[in-house]
Amino acid sequence: MTSGGLSERQRRDFEVWYGASPANAEAWGRMAGNLQPFGIVARSGLPRGTVARMGAPPRRDRRNVVAGLTALAAGGAVALERFVPLEDLLTDRFTRTAAHARFRLGQDAEVVMAPRSALNLGAAAETRALSFLRGKILLDIQPRDARPFVVEAGPFRIEALAGAFVIERAAGAFRFASLRGDGTLWGEDHRRFSVASGERITVAEGEVRRSAVDADAASSWTSGFAVLREETVAAIVDEIRPYFAGIIRLHPDAASRRATGVFNLFEPVASLGNLARAVNLTLTRTAGFWIALEPRRA
Repeated sequence: MTSGGLSERQRRDFEVWYGASPANAEAWGRMAGNLQPFGIVARSGLPRGTVARMGAPPRRDRRNVVAGLTALAAGGAVALERFVPLEDLLTDRFTRTAAHARFRLGQDAEVVMAPRSALNLGAAAETRALSFLRGKILLDIQPRDARPFVVEAGPFRIEALAGAFVIERAAGAFRFASLRGDGTLWGEDHRRFSVASGERITVAEGEVRRSAVDADAASSWTSGFAVLREETVAAIVDEIRPYFAGIIRLHPDAASRRATGVFNLFEPVASLGNLARAVNLTLTRTAGFWIALEPRRA
């Protein structure tokens, strides 16, 4: 399908097969989602070993990656971006679309990364640290080390001695939630916020909001299922979006509707279908990789 050698007859045959059964469409989506990023990488000129690193990326030689990136064709870069943000290839740890990563930092800390997340590792004599660039992570710190754990996230800085915390960094918003233990958030202008167990600090559009958080719900994504209660459709779609390699278009008139449910993140199309039925939306899927959600017409 991506080789450039597909005949018109083969393409028509594919469309007939694709549309013959929902099971065929789902099978194609699963296969393409799993295999297409590797095919793109193989043809892109990235350094040998990049395909293996996409599964569980270790720390890498940035110079080799930069050299490989110069060989990317424009079309390949656009396609690859849907699976692995290109800027993340230069980081110490990153996750591709629909992939979690879990790793330990020393003997007393564990990190779980949501899809399309990136961070750099670092350490100093008096601290344990990482630089969080984007996405969402769960940080679990055991009380075995007296040194504070420090997370640098752009203009924000988090310090904690022990506990479990979820940190989210996306365009226009930053969230720090404590599932267990106390932490400190340093914001812009050196503002300091203490965050206790069961609390979340959200910084968005210049405003700081403090709210309660359910620890089980806030960490449910690590199991592949998102537990969301009375959440907006826009927020639910944003939760599912990193697990889908295509494009999801949400009509503005549907964004503020609210829903409650348990969503299988690794079956994003089915989860979006359940969401659409729950709040009376129409889901339109085109070619397997484009989804539109809009209010159902009367």
